[in-house]
Amino acid sequence: MRRAAPRRSALRSPRSGAVLRKVLLALVGLALIFETVPRWFSIPGLTRIELNPPYLDSAEDRAFAPHPYLLYAPKPNYGRRADPASPGARSFEHGPLGFRAPEVTLTKPEDTLRIACVGGSSTYGTGPSRDEATWPARLGAALAAGPTGAVEVLNAGVPAWTSFECLTGLAFRVLPMQPDVVLFYLSTNDAESALWPDPVADNVHYRRVWPTFRPSPLESTLERSVLYLVWRRYFTDHLQQRADLGFQSKRLPEGSAGERLARYEAPAVEGPLPDQGFDNFRRNLHSMVAMTRAHGARPVLLTQAIWSDDPDSNRLLDGALRLRAHRRMTDVVRTVAAETGAPLIEVAEHMEAAARAEVDATGSQQIFSANVHLTDAGAGRLADLLALELARLGLL
Repeated sequence: MRRAAPRRSALRSPRSGAVLRKVLLALVGLALIFETVPRWFSIPGLTRIELNPPYLDSAEDRAFAPHPYLLYAPKPNYGRRADPASPGARSFEHGPLGFRAPEVTLTKPEDTLRIACVGGSSTYGTGPSRDEATWPARLGAALAAGPTGAVEVLNAGVPAWTSFECLTGLAFRVLPMQPDVVLFYLSTNDAESALWPDPVADNVHYRRVWPTFRPSPLESTLERSVLYLVWRRYFTDHLQQRADLGFQSKRLPEGSAGERLARYEAPAVEGPLPDQGFDNFRRNLHSMVAMTRAHGARPVLLTQAIWSDDPDSNRLLDGALRLRAHRRMTDVVRTVAAETGAPLIEVAEHMEAAARAEVDATGSQQIFSANVHLTDAGAGRLADLLALELARLGLL
C-alpha cells in the first residue's frame, strides 16, 4: 500500500513565510520609529529626563550621601539655591562638616556657649524657606542678640532619621563639636517605625541598607536605546529601587501592604500598638541622655509638635494611626525626662495650641507646613519659646 505524502507544514508555505516576513519588517520598523522619533520630538513619558532621571547619577543634585555608620548623612559643602520665580522653592546649604548652615567650627571658641540641636527633618528644616529660617538658626540669632554672652547653635538635624541614627550621630558627629547643651527634638520618625510590621529591637524591620546600584558592563551601551530605557523605566522596579528607597531607605513589605505604605497610607494595626518600637525609643533616649552627660554636656528633651488637617484619615504621615503612635511617643519623652531628671520643654502643647488658636480665629494656621514640618513663622515661634525656656531653666 502506497504511503501518503506528508502534508506541507503551514509555517513553511510560501504564503505563511511572506506573512512572517511582513510581521518582522513591521516590528523592525516600529522599533526604528520608537528609537528615532523620541530623539527628535518631545513626547510625554518618553523624554530622556523621564526615562533616565539625571538626579539618579548626579552627585551634585544629591544632598545626602551614604555613610558607613549612619546609613546616610548630609553631604558636606552641598548647596541648592531656590529660584525666586518658583513659588514655594527652598534653599539649602551644608557647611564643610556636613551640618545645615549656618555651620559652626569644629573647635569651639573660648567663652562661648554652644547648643546642639538633634532631630529629624523638623530640626534640619524641611519646611522653612532658607537656612536662616530654620528654628536652630533662629534660636542662634535670638540668643546672639541677648545679654547672655557668645552663643552658637549647631543644626544637627537630618531628614528621616530615627533615634537609632540620632544616637549614633550624637556619638560621632555632635559630641566632637563640644556642645554645652544638647536639645533633642524627635519622636515622630520613631512613631512611624513603630507602626511597621513585626518591629524588632535593632529596627531592621524598618530600615534597610542604602541601595547600591551596580550596573552590568553592558548598561552604558543599553542605555543608548530608547526601547531599553522604556522597558527599564515602566516594566521594572529600577526607578523605585534607586529613588524611592534612596536616602530614607525604608523597608517596604511585599505585595499590597508594601503598595499601601509606598502611597503613605497607614498599615492595618489591630488592637493595641506593639510595644517594641516604643521600647526602642525609650532605650535610645536613655542612652542619648547618658552619653551627653558623660561628655560634660547638658541634655534637654523637647516634646515634638505635630499637626493634621485631617486627623481621622488613614494617611501614614498624619492620619489617625500616626497621631496615636506620635502621642504615645510624646509620653515616652516625658517619662524619660522624669526618669533621668533631664529638663523637659513642652513644645508640642505650645505649638499645637497656637495652631488651633489660629484656626479658630482665621480658619487656617500658618505654623505648620505639613505634619511636623514648620513654616518660617512656625520656626520663629519655636525659637522664641526655646530661648525663653532655656533662660528659665538656667541653661544660658
